[in-house]
Amino acid sequence: MKTNLKISHLICIMSLALGTSKSAANESLHELEVGVGGNIKSVAHTDHADEKLNIHIHPLWESHYVTEGRDNLPGSALASIAGEINYNHFTFIPWLATGTDNDYDELNLNAIYSTELAEHLTLYAGYNHIKAREEGVNSHDNELSLDISYSYDWDIHAMASIYHSLSLSGSFIELAITKEYAFSDLMRLELQTAAGFNSGYVSDGHNGLNNVKLAANLSYQLLNNVMLSSYASYSVAINKDAAHYSDDEHLRSLFWAGFGVSYQFN
Repeated sequence: MKTNLKISHLICIMSLALGTSKSAANESLHELEVGVGGNIKSVAHTDHADEKLNIHIHPLWESHYVTEGRDNLPGSALASIAGEINYNHFTFIPWLATGTDNDYDELNLNAIYSTELAEHLTLYAGYNHIKAREEGVNSHDNELSLDISYSYDWDIHAMASIYHSLSLSGSFIELAITKEYAFSDLMRLELQTAAGFNSGYVSDGHNGLNNVKLAANLSYQLLNNVMLSSYASYSVAINKDAAHYSDDEHLRSLFWAGFGVSYQFN
């Protein structure tokens, strides 16, 4: 099952925030939205701190569709659009994606609950219903996820995540460190490194360490409610064994990039 949009990716990429100010990042519970790379992330919307309800929309283009270190659609880019509805501790995120050069479509319906366990420490519990169609063949899955994010000083985040496929009875674990830089009130850069570990989630892939990923994410606040985002990532395949595991065939060391637009409704 190819699944891109998961609450688990809060941990592996922590993409750039829509809000330009980060001063409240450690003072209030973060909301969730879709960031560059098609990944769910936490953000501090300081411009809308008094609003309980926030709605966002995000179209995104990516040169490859990469999850668990695997190039899921070789030779094809991925176009997607997501909407987010944030209300207090709950978030609902529908995500629809299609392969630009092949017959592939995917729908994710994410429901997420977030809570602050302690100062700087946030927990996210999620459920994701997934439907996909490739070359006329339909598939579906349901996933549960648990994520913990710890915010250090100097805009550094340590992240740990596990997501579990109910149909495959397997899990994938991701660990990451992220560092943020503010060039101005309008432009931010985020650097991130992450490692992924398979435990039956990639059903015919080797267990243990699968990949190490490096990512650079850049955002620019174009208007009050509009942000432009771009990213570049490189994933290094670890212990690839395609001779014994068919799902390791697409485990590759590769570079990919993407760009998108974020719009927040008032």
